[in-house]
Amino acid sequence: MTGAVASPPATRSLHEIRMDARRANCGECWQVPGKPCTPEGDHVARLGRALRRGLITGPEMIAVLQTLDAFTNATIVRDIPDGAR
Repeated sequence: MTGAVASPPATRSLHEIRMDARRANCGECWQVPGKPCTPEGDHVARLGRALRRGLITGPEMIAVLQTLDAFTNATIVRDIPDGAR
């Protein structure tokens, strides 16, 4: 057995993750797939549904949530450029 550790998979941008999450309907406002929850972005609840449906991964969900100071299911995740925070 060697001490080598596999490198982590390539990460996607927050925008790409959010667009894949948008393929699920929102559990907060019940917006249909493909449409944003609000003009500003999508609810955290939508990301949870996307995670459960295999549209995004756990590490991707964590990456999005780490951009927030605090959140609930009703928190809006805005489309901010990567590195803007």
